Amino acid sequence: MAALFVFSLFSALVDVFASERLQHVDPGSVAAVAFTLTGAFFCLLTVARLRPARLRAVIRAHAADLAVLNITTAVTWLTLLYALKLMEPAVANVVSIAIGPACTVLLQVLWWKRDRVLPGELLSALGILLTLAGLVWASLDGRSGVGDRAALAMTLGLCAAVASGAGGAANVVFSARLGAAGVDVPTVMGLRFALVAAVGWTLAAFSGAEQLGRALVPGAVVAVIGVSVPAYLVQIGVRKVTPMTASMICSLAPGLTLLIQLADDRLTFSVPSTAGIAVITVFIAFGLLARRGAPPAAAVQEGKLHAVSDR
Repeated sequence: MAALFVFSLFSALVDVFASERLQHVDPGSVAAVAFTLTGAFFCLLTVARLRPARLRAVIRAHAADLAVLNITTAVTWLTLLYALKLMEPAVANVVSIAIGPACTVLLQVLWWKRDRVLPGELLSALGILLTLAGLVWASLDGRSGVGDRAALAMTLGLCAAVASGAGGAANVVFSARLGAAGVDVPTVMGLRFALVAAVGWTLAAFSGAEQLGRALVPGAVVAVIGVSVPAYLVQIGVRKVTPMTASMICSLAPGLTLLIQLADDRLTFSVPSTAGIAVITVFIAFGLLARRGAPPAAAVQEGKLHAVSDR
């Protein structure tokens, strides 16, 4: 559980950093650099640990889940980078992350039948969703920390944030599925970034070499504090709690983003954003308390997961 709380902190840090940098750099170029560095590191780690025949066997056995995880990783991150360019970081963060519990309810029913969603968790997700609708209205009405912006830009930013949130919820569920199937964390990390890196380079090709040069440092920072460490923490966290609990804990990130973004002088203090995020945090606490006294996560009940290794 601690890993998921630390994830929330890193998520807040990278959202504020990336939002400021993305005002001057193409998001596709940042994605190309960040996910190539991250993917290359974990791929090399995986290849060093496993023989090629064993790695191929893992890919064949879990091809469907790995394919979905690659797609949802690409959707989550690419849409988030564009949302951060267009919106207040705290609002982009809260839309992309706080919508997670509602999406997780549906995804858990369809693809994770080991743990049922509790009534308290369902009410919490509904409360978060309703509060989120209020925040969306405030953003479209020019009441967020970025003030008035073109309606089209704000609408595109909100759509991107919603897509990111849906993809992030799927990441949690399918990461949990792979963990329950015995695929260890480094192996999952080594096999999930190929598609997003490829799409990033495709987008970067349209922005020119100058944008790519500007993206090197921001992309490297995002690779470390925004992708590698947080994604690794989530992979660890989802093996110890239910997908719904993981989604709830990850949804604490917007509150931290709101505090950290106060250091960004591009943004003004927004009362609607602050009030909405405070209400969402209360609903998250309610959802987490609903799980107290319930049976432990199914993945834990299965005992120690076997690592994918040659031994």
